[in-house]
Amino acid sequence: MQIKAYIQRINFELIIWPTALVLLFFMDPHSDNGPGFCLLKRIGIPWCPGCGLGHSISFLLHGEWRAAFKSHYLGPFALVMLIYRTCQLARLQWQSFAELKNHYT
Repeated sequence: MQIKAYIQRINFELIIWPTALVLLFFMDPHSDNGPGFCLLKRIGIPWCPGCGLGHSISFLLHGEWRAAFKSHYLGPFALVMLIYRTCQLARLQWQSFAELKNHYT
């Protein structure tokens, strides 16, 4: 019963944002061909406003600041917000698990 209670309290958003950041880190921002996450490019639409932001975050994660600003000027802000939100969710998740642990002990 305890494991089920822990699983039910896992915040889905806490899985999504770190996974997205890891995938953006392993993405090659210089490559336009290759595997990407953009659904618009997959269906044949050549331009997507989100692709510049994704490339910008990927450039930032690789330490290429100039290329990041060229891709999208809001990339650094988005990266800071994603990291902040991930830390915020992790703290809330930790507190939730601590409450659950106290409940079962």
